[in-house]
Amino acid sequence: MDVTLYAIALAVFAVLYLAIGVFLAFTLIITLLILFAYLVIRYRELPSNYPYSASDAITTMIFIGITWAIFTFVADKNPLPFIGSGLTYTNQAVVPFDTILAIGFVVAILFLGVFAFLAGRKESSTGPTPANEPPKQGVGSG
Repeated sequence: MDVTLYAIALAVFAVLYLAIGVFLAFTLIITLLILFAYLVIRYRELPSNYPYSASDAITTMIFIGITWAIFTFVADKNPLPFIGSGLTYTNQAVVPFDTILAIGFVVAILFLGVFAFLAGRKESSTGPTPANEPPKQGVGSG
């Protein structure tokens, strides 16, 4: 299961839908775009560079969908604000959502840019081995 993708999906959905009050349709679209941007930046050539199997990807999608459904069910909104005029369904903004969206966008871009490149630099714990070195032979060389 891609835990980083799951964490990004939960954080973005919770902030947009529960905290700011963005309509559900816009929340889903924005969240999916951020997830796709993360996948493209992190794993460049999809699906060949994606390290997880198809069953792991399906498990991640199921976990994300169930968690989004729980968040939607837990939210105190009747009827469900799926789409409407404007970006948010609240009349009065308790917090300035423009500022939060701008800060969230900057943080998401920094996270995607910096950590995607850092995560791609995996080094082995044994250190680099030269390709031209002859294999070691003898007792216990394994």
